[in-house]
Amino acid sequence: MSRITRRGYITSGSVIGVGTIAGCLGGGDTVNLQVHTAAEGASHYNMSAPWVKLLQEHSEDPKLSATVSSSDGSVANMRMLGNGDTDIGTSVDQVAHLAYNGLGPFEGEEVEMRCIMRGEVVAQYYVVRADSDIESIQDLDGKSVSPGPEGGGTTGQHQELMDTYGLETDNTYLTYGEGGRALRDGDVDAWFIFHGADVMNAFATDGDKLRLLEFSDEEFDQLQEVFPWTTEAKVTPEMLENYDNTIRAMGTNGFWMTAPEKDNDVIYELCRTVTQNPEPIREANVNSENFGLEFAHYDFGIPYHDGAVEYFEDEGVL
Repeated sequence: MSRITRRGYITSGSVIGVGTIAGCLGGGDTVNLQVHTAAEGASHYNMSAPWVKLLQEHSEDPKLSATVSSSDGSVANMRMLGNGDTDIGTSVDQVAHLAYNGLGPFEGEEVEMRCIMRGEVVAQYYVVRADSDIESIQDLDGKSVSPGPEGGGTTGQHQELMDTYGLETDNTYLTYGEGGRALRDGDVDAWFIFHGADVMNAFATDGDKLRLLEFSDEEFDQLQEVFPWTTEAKVTPEMLENYDNTIRAMGTNGFWMTAPEKDNDVIYELCRTVTQNPEPIREANVNSENFGLEFAHYDFGIPYHDGAVEYFEDEGVL
């Protein structure tokens, strides 16, 4: 659907990597968006990296480019967004909710933010060695866990899960690759990870004897009381090599978030460009296989940016 815009822009150019805003509104310049995601190979990085080529090739009015950077993850991204240090940050739904409401790691520092669109649904789970005496999530009490890097989304989620279930763990903050190796070497008892992580796929392919912990009915009900938009996800043998069981995992949504003052035309054109050219994102990230116009709008309690609302209304989604 065509749109009469209020501003026009020309030229383009973008790179993946650490960078700063290279364009500004007006003057015929490309608007460069600084996007902070997660560690390279992580799901949020994989779903955002295609923006570089997508925006360069398909954005029109205004012309957009993207600098997609790795980061420590959702908690760090939401803090950067609140401090004005990035244009767009990815976040899992639970961490964005905590930041917006000033809860958990954001206690006393409510972050003013708006949602742009949803990019993925991902299964998350705890992994232990096959010979471990840990049989359930409740057995994690008092155990050593690698929940991800400090400032990452999984780290914030892990702490909220433990608080919800009344459990305490000895946390070792490592990158996802380091966490997997620590589990394999016996340096930690459990590893909190998400489906689609390059490192999890590598461990499964290598034949490491791992076991995934299932969320019980009671644990899942408790989780939804705190985060009602959390979905139920399944991990099946078809999803991981050398894995024979089907378990219930926590299904979380990954979003691109921005500040409320970000220009409406920019966010509108971003939504248009990305949702009308979904294939590169679907191909880059296994958890974005259903990404598209209808998928991109999902209400989880944080307002959408005005530019995004206008776009989804024009397309008949709202």
